[in-house]
Amino acid sequence: MPQLNLTWWLFNFFLGWLSLLILFTILINTPLISPNSSIKNPPTNITAINNWLWT
Repeated sequence: MPQLNLTWWLFNFFLGWLSLLILFTILINTPLISPNSSIKNPPTNITAINNWLWT
């Protein structure tokens, strides 16, 4: 039955490409460095820009 062979080949073909697409999507979206090293905490002192006087 050649239809079964073609169907099985197409199924394996699309399954392989789908798994590669999922794998590359996961690899692209994972950060290369830890997120704690790139995040810098804002300074705790009050600067001149953020010096509101509420009277």
